[in-house]
Amino acid sequence: MRKIIVCVLLLAAACKDQRPPAPTAEQSQQLNEAEDLLDNMASNEEGPEANASGPSKGQTDGRT
Repeated sequence: MRKIIVCVLLLAAACKDQRPPAPTAEQSQQLNEAEDLLDNMASNEEGPEANASGPSKGQTDGRT
């Protein structure tokens, strides 16, 4: 009987809600501002294809 009680208590302790608390209104506003800033930075960056090496306009491929 004692083992069953211990198992039930352990199971109850394991099922406890351990999520962090929801952000306050001020924290939520700061998070939204940070997200907007990151979105703006990402949209202003050029992708890797902007730095890709390729033939320039003055180069030829060697064929005549």
